[in-house]
Amino acid sequence: MSVTMADVARAAGASIATVGRVIHQNGYVSKEVRAKIEAVIAELGYVPNESARTLKSRRSGIIGCLVLQSDNSLYYRINDAVIDAAAHSGLSCITMEAQSKARNEQQIIQKFIGMRVDGLVIISNPFITPDMFAALRQAETPVVAIERGYAELGIDSLTVRDAEAVCNAAGGMLKAGHQRIGLIAAQTKHAVEQRRLAGYEEALQMAGISPDPALIRLMPDYSVQNGRAAAEALFSLSKPPTAILCTADSLAAGVLQAAYARGLRVPEDLSLAGYDDVLSRALSPALDSVGLVLDGIGDMALDMLQKRREHPEAPADERWIHTVYAKRGTVCALRKE
Repeated sequence: MSVTMADVARAAGASIATVGRVIHQNGYVSKEVRAKIEAVIAELGYVPNESARTLKSRRSGIIGCLVLQSDNSLYYRINDAVIDAAAHSGLSCITMEAQSKARNEQQIIQKFIGMRVDGLVIISNPFITPDMFAALRQAETPVVAIERGYAELGIDSLTVRDAEAVCNAAGGMLKAGHQRIGLIAAQTKHAVEQRRLAGYEEALQMAGISPDPALIRLMPDYSVQNGRAAAEALFSLSKPPTAILCTADSLAAGVLQAAYARGLRVPEDLSLAGYDDVLSRALSPALDSVGLVLDGIGDMALDMLQKRREHPEAPADERWIHTVYAKRGTVCALRKE
């Protein structure tokens, strides 16, 4: 049978309240009594009942992380940052992965609610519905969404300045003399993809160039296969692009495959840049890429969860994740014919 606090108190000749102060370190106990109780705890193998403590305090000491299943390791780097921040704050972090085929976000959220997590961090998931957020609100579970924000639904969000980042990346290609710049991106079903397309179009318009629909390829998802298929379509145009900007490194990897198959060299024959700066550094050649500044992102997420717990009716807090352009020489000056 499991050892209880009452068992410890009897063996140590102390009150249950005194044992509780030693276990939870929240009150004065003399050195002698503390040492005796700690010795009894070790001897009897007592383990505190965290479930009972959670029910009493309504705090579990656990932060939940919902990660979208993906080949993009950026999402897991963000998750690691949250885990590290939680550990530094004396909290535990439990991560669950939403499966791309099962679409099991609702079941995972219900599990986190049942665990009475102190807060939930949702990482880059576009499939959370208003009903799911309503369930979290009813359970008084603070939420922060990272990378893909939901500020329009009143959810605290850490959002990337995607339009600005893509505009700057395309602007660098324009400054290098490129005017026919291809864009390979995901379909604009969600705000992130809409912002990235808008950034590309803004860069061209600022340069006095009308976006050419033939140079824009919006694919079903961010896969290497889709990147290759999009690049092959662009290369088949009567006037193919001299530079291609991809909104994911995985898409850029597919462009490299298509270029290699056609005997095209990067950057000699084609300037190329990716997005996320995760896979790009491992490719050959290593690609220019837009990277996210993740320093402090875990601490920001926990701070937002804490403030939401303290002020549940406050307006949605939207903070920004900055980006940095990693230049590796795969965008260069346009070669004259």
